[in-house]
Amino acid sequence: MTYGETDELSFGGEREPWLRTWAAAHRRLLAITVAAAVALTGLGTGGWYLYQQSLLPSPPPDVALPPMLGFIVQLCLKEHPSCTAGTIDQVAALVHEIPEVASSAVVTPEEILARTSETSIGGENPAWTWPARIDGKVHRAADFEAVRRQLAGKPGVVDVQRSSENFWKGTADLQVNLCGLSRTLAACRNGAATDAQRDAVVARLREQDGVQEVFLQDRAFGLRLIKHYYPEQYLTINDVPERLYARLDDPAKARAAGQAMLGVPGVESANLIR
Repeated sequence: MTYGETDELSFGGEREPWLRTWAAAHRRLLAITVAAAVALTGLGTGGWYLYQQSLLPSPPPDVALPPMLGFIVQLCLKEHPSCTAGTIDQVAALVHEIPEVASSAVVTPEEILARTSETSIGGENPAWTWPARIDGKVHRAADFEAVRRQLAGKPGVVDVQRSSENFWKGTADLQVNLCGLSRTLAACRNGAATDAQRDAVVARLREQDGVQEVFLQDRAFGLRLIKHYYPEQYLTINDVPERLYARLDDPAKARAAGQAMLGVPGVESANLIR
């Protein structure tokens, strides 16, 4: 006695299970489906990896370090145990007569304050004023020692120091200084910035209006710059804090971006690059 036609599901015997029969008949379709699923999974994993990589800051540009040509003459205009007093004009004339000097100029306290105010972000200008000085450049990096030697002990000269332009000038518009091991500033009372804090600052920087790229100057590169520009200084990699640099589509937006970094955990200070 039958009750109509029915589909029979078999798990043994001579009748082949319907799922196996269907799979055999649609083997090509199944192969294409599985291949597509594997490809989509790979794209998803690879896409997430690329996305994560895109959030990392860029390394410093791979360019040759420019030569160290600048110098600063610190002046002694009043009697002091470490120097003999002189006049600005007297020292300026001495510097001008040195054959190794390519150019030099007197920088007044007002000019120094104006330069500092132009690049500083947040905080107030200090109550003290900087003394006048003489800024100059030599023809070759090796000429610096000759200049220092010829000015040593001369009336009106306290010291002659190397100076350099910011390596990042022309590449970035904003510099964010992360906390190092020094705890002298209130913003860094907890010590050096952690990796997590640095990554959070990077993310915060990327959110600012106009930021196109963020660079990381790690400790190793920072130490390389110091050894290049100031070879007489003895520092270890632990003495050099990390710094972040940002390039914006409009440099005029850099001040607002820098102000947004102040107070963020791990940030010591920020300044514009001019």
